[in-house]
Amino acid sequence: MSDKIKEVIASTVGGGVGGVVGTASSLATVSAAGSVSGLSAAGITSGLATLGSVVGGGMAAGIGIAAAPILVLGATGAILASDEIDTGKKVVAGVGASTGVVGSVATVSAVGTVGGLSATGITSGLAVVGGVVGGGIATGIAITCAVPLAVGGTVYGLYTWLKN
Repeated sequence: MSDKIKEVIASTVGGGVGGVVGTASSLATVSAAGSVSGLSAAGITSGLATLGSVVGGGMAAGIGIAAAPILVLGATGAILASDEIDTGKKVVAGVGASTGVVGSVATVSAVGTVGGLSATGITSGLAVVGGVVGGGIATGIAITCAVPLAVGGTVYGLYTWLKN
């Protein structure tokens, strides 16, 4: 196995472990942050709105804020697992992850029974996303927040492969 393949595997495993820890952290934060606690529709809506208000936004911004621990812990895990990640690869992964955040919010907005980024649009979108794997709104938020890490990791892997 080549050193490049070993690098991609090590950083993927490290990023995956960090992403799992980040997902648990994000769900706990969303659950506890709002005026209504828990992972019910009201708890998630309230938690996302509270997180979004940190940057002057609403629930949609809250999805991006909730994704931050997943991205940070995933990137940290990847960096710690592989000492071969140069600046170019980090930038490419960051651009991929940012694109993943935008794509996640757009998907939630588009797939719900009520379109848009209103409370009803976001909760129905999250329910549809979570329903893909048999879950509900909480599963939808976990998937939606983890997608940016997956996109960033995929772009990183493709960049590494194509660069060499």
